Amino acid sequence: MSYQILPQKYRPQVFEDVVGQETITKTLKNSVLKERTANAYLFCGPRGVGKTSVARILSKTLNCESTLGVKPCNKCLSCNEVTSGNNIDVLEIDGASNNSVDEIRALRENVKFSPSKGRFKIYIIDEVHMLSQGAFNALLKTLEEPPAHVKFIFATTEAHKVLPTITSRCQRFDFKRISTKSIVERLREIAKMEKIDIDEKAVLLIARSSDGSLRDALVMLDQMISFSGDKIIFDDVVELLGVIHSDKIFEMSEALISGETKCVIETLEEMINNGKDPVFIINCLIMHYRDLMVFKTISRPTADMVFSSGEMEKIEAMIKKISIEEILYILQNLSFCLNLMKSVVFSRALLEISLIKIAKRGAMVSLENIIDKIDSRIDLVPEAKQKKRVLPDSPSVVRYEEEVQKDKGEEIDKNVQDFSDNDSENDEIDVSDQNSMKFNWRAILNDVKSKKMSVFTFLSAAKPVSVNSSLVVVGFSKDHAFHKEVMETTENKDVVEGSVKKIMGDSANVKFTLLEFLGDSQEKEKDVIKKKGQAREKMKPFVEKAMDVFGGHVIRETQEDSE
Repeated sequence: MSYQILPQKYRPQVFEDVVGQETITKTLKNSVLKERTANAYLFCGPRGVGKTSVARILSKTLNCESTLGVKPCNKCLSCNEVTSGNNIDVLEIDGASNNSVDEIRALRENVKFSPSKGRFKIYIIDEVHMLSQGAFNALLKTLEEPPAHVKFIFATTEAHKVLPTITSRCQRFDFKRISTKSIVERLREIAKMEKIDIDEKAVLLIARSSDGSLRDALVMLDQMISFSGDKIIFDDVVELLGVIHSDKIFEMSEALISGETKCVIETLEEMINNGKDPVFIINCLIMHYRDLMVFKTISRPTADMVFSSGEMEKIEAMIKKISIEEILYILQNLSFCLNLMKSVVFSRALLEISLIKIAKRGAMVSLENIIDKIDSRIDLVPEAKQKKRVLPDSPSVVRYEEEVQKDKGEEIDKNVQDFSDNDSENDEIDVSDQNSMKFNWRAILNDVKSKKMSVFTFLSAAKPVSVNSSLVVVGFSKDHAFHKEVMETTENKDVVEGSVKKIMGDSANVKFTLLEFLGDSQEKEKDVIKKKGQAREKMKPFVEKAMDVFGGHVIRETQEDSE
């Protein structure tokens, strides 16, 4: 007898042999047992998960000569012919090569004839999504009301390409990817039957490389038997399949976590010299850090993750050294690098840049902490317009490297002094109320500054207009309309009112207004414009850093900025 490859030799012959599709097989067995089989079935799912095998088993069950149960005998003539593909009542059609309207019309004419031997004439159309729209339309009426002796079974890997009018006329079953654990168990069973000695790590690597396809796993096992003979070891699988040794992935990960850039580059060089493509390397790293992220989050592996005892120990030790924020930061950088690598020729350089950036990430802080630090040092740019930004709730992290410049509060204090000195000369302040005598603008500003620097910065551009026992009116010039809007937020206004009540000892409220005229001399206007330009220059490094971290770019320049 000629040699049979493992996927054919160990193809499921009864429903109980199908791996990982228990819900589907149970439903089909019950439908046969209760004689409630549908006119048409649509089997959807990725490659190598059992769609065609289940279609054949169902066909054998319906036409088996020896039994009317739910288990084909696989001994009668009908079962053997279906297994070998020679049964004239069970027709397997390739949808990719028989996709025209004429072929479907011929099929539609043939369904009128009764089966030759069995009880049903069954049409199995593989890759049905390859049929043309005209072919689908030609099949509609027959599919909805076929003769009682006809059954249709469609199989596809791309269910979204099947017309809704076809899907609605079928019972749909979605086949799922087979779990790594189930593939490992099946491979061990087959290796035992084939009298093959295969170590634990080798089985795990083959199962992971199959991407949920048992057929792919059996093809790789067959290939490994040809390469290694009766004994398969982990290193042989690594060499033949061209995958990266897990020890190298763990070595690279340890170096990235510890910040050892030299070890990172040397390990990467070794991988590339062994023929590994940079894109393949970064995909392996993404999968590795995805595993770490899951472990860090739920403290256990998911169904698609199977590890040896040695790998489990390494992972448990590794997640103790790194926070979930750092893992997300690493995944974010690796994913961003992967997208860039697809559009360049020399992808190795981008991978090296990304890995060094990760290794030298330094202390990681959350976005909320960064905003707090900016809040406390916002006096670096007293005249710049500070627009409030809404932060996402995601635990994204960024690197905070730059040292903030020295405090320049002295200049602002000088401006505050000017306001205090001019208060007595301001004709608009109401001094008839004794509370106005207790009013000290500079003291209020200093108290606000001690509470929240950003509020102090905006308030320093204003000037007191009117003071009495129940209300303090603070005015902004038209050039500072944005400052007024910021100060009118509930949080900022509460800070100012708290300081006013503390200094004056009364329950006065605060109101902000815009003034038609407030120190608009030509020299002052030029000075303000000059300061705004200086503020923008000071903000440039921070803006460029933010653009680098978040991958942003300028999409619009305001008229004011362009002047």
